[in-house]
Amino acid sequence: MNSDFFNDLRESGVQEVVPEQVNVGLIGCGSMGSELARAVQRGEAGSAKIIGLFDEYQPGRTALANELGSNGNSKPVEAETVSDLVNQPNLDLVIECASQAAVVAHAETVLSAGKSMLVMSSGAMISPDFMRTVSAMAEKSGASIYIPSGAVGGIDALRASKALLKEVTIVSTKKPISLTGAPGFADWEDKEITQATVIYEGSATEAVGLFPANVNVAATVSMAGIGPDATKVRVVADPNSPGNVHEINAVSKAGKFSFRFENMPHETNPKTSFLAVLAAIETLRSICEPGLRIGT
Repeated sequence: MNSDFFNDLRESGVQEVVPEQVNVGLIGCGSMGSELARAVQRGEAGSAKIIGLFDEYQPGRTALANELGSNGNSKPVEAETVSDLVNQPNLDLVIECASQAAVVAHAETVLSAGKSMLVMSSGAMISPDFMRTVSAMAEKSGASIYIPSGAVGGIDALRASKALLKEVTIVSTKKPISLTGAPGFADWEDKEITQATVIYEGSATEAVGLFPANVNVAATVSMAGIGPDATKVRVVADPNSPGNVHEINAVSKAGKFSFRFENMPHETNPKTSFLAVLAAIETLRSICEPGLRIGT
């Protein structure tokens, strides 16, 4: 923003608001968590600061803690358990960058302690029972649950027209290597895929279990729109795909919406789009900094 704006405010006696530091604990020190932590340290997420780390893989956790603590920076605490992480003094927010299983295992510990949580593995929230449980816990403790838009946009449009939606379909196309290891890709692991091939077609509810590291975006879209059972998902393996491609088509009484995203895979994790990391950074920045916000 133009510095003259702030100069005018000071001259008129209006004080500039300086955001308070938001102390963050991180669950998951893999490629996603590490990239997010580095962005926080570079100041890209406003006043956020990583003060604690948890990962069951101790070498990865220690490596990230040492990296963040280099060049005179304060080193984050390495927590042995999520309970230890949550009990760090002045902790404000916990970010999950691990897996759907980690969300299920640890969300109640975080939220019951009154700590807000930013969930990257949104597929974990697709279970109605789990969603009700953690939502009630957050409401009781005064905590908040944040879910970034991830590797797609258009979430605001889906939320705004939620009551008017008739149909939502999301087609996710990725290179075969990005789908390796997923339960839904098991029958294709040893097969050569030379052209665009539909691997799965069904509901978002089923898709997030079959492709837990690949279709969190389908979970987010379904929660913003008509729900996981009604949201249709198609997963396509294509060796010639330009990246991680997501196409969303929605029909509602308010109109028809189509969104297409050709995302570059993250350089250290082809299962994740680079945009998903950027969306997490922006969500964290919006939590930390008051003021003008476009959309949500």
